[in-house]
Amino acid sequence: MKGLILDDHEEVAKYIGSVLEQSGVNYEIFLNPAEALEDMGKKEYDFAFIDIKLPFMDGLSFSRRFKDRFPEADIIFITGYGDYDKAVQVIKIGAYDFLKKPFKHVDINMCVDRIIEKRRLYRDQKRMEILKFANDLALQLMHEMRNSLIVIGGFSRLICTHDYPQDKLKQFEKIIFEEVLRLEMVLKEVLIYLKHGAQKH
Repeated sequence: MKGLILDDHEEVAKYIGSVLEQSGVNYEIFLNPAEALEDMGKKEYDFAFIDIKLPFMDGLSFSRRFKDRFPEADIIFITGYGDYDKAVQVIKIGAYDFLKKPFKHVDINMCVDRIIEKRRLYRDQKRMEILKFANDLALQLMHEMRNSLIVIGGFSRLICTHDYPQDKLKQFEKIIFEEVLRLEMVLKEVLIYLKHGAQKH
C-alpha cells in the first residue's frame, strides 16, 4: 500500500510521513500540486493526505484529478481552522476522512488503520467474488460436458455392441460428431468467459 502526501507546509507533510513510516506504509511527499500531478502519471497510489488549502490549486480541485487517476483510492483531507464545514462537504462527495489541525500521531494512525482494514475487507470481498465466479463456471462446464459425453458415450456403445446398417451408422457418427463440435464450442465460450471474467474481477 502506498500513499501520497500533499501539503505546502513541509513540517506537516514530514510529520505525517514519519507516522506512515512507523506503520510500514510507503509514501511520497509533495509540497505543491504541480509536482504531485506530474508524479501521478508515473506511479500508483492507494490513498492520499491532501491539504485543502494549497498554492496554485486548492485541495478539492487536486482531489478530483487524483480520483480521476485512482478511482479506488481513498482521500484524507488535511484541514485548518475554519475549514471544518468544507471538510464535511467533501466527505459527503466522496472523501474518506479528514484530519483537523492540529492533529496528533494517534489521529493519523487511526486514519491509516481504517484504510488498511477497508482494503483488507475489499480484498476479501473480491476473493469471494472470484471463488463464486469459478464455482459457477465449473458447474456450468460440468453440466454442458456431462450432457455431451452421455450422448457420445451412448451412441459409441451402440456402434460397438450392435451391427447396424451403414446408413444407421452414418446417422450415429453424425450425432457424435455434432456433440464433439458442441463440446469444442462450449470450451471456446468458457475460455472467452474466463478472459472477460478475470478482467472484471
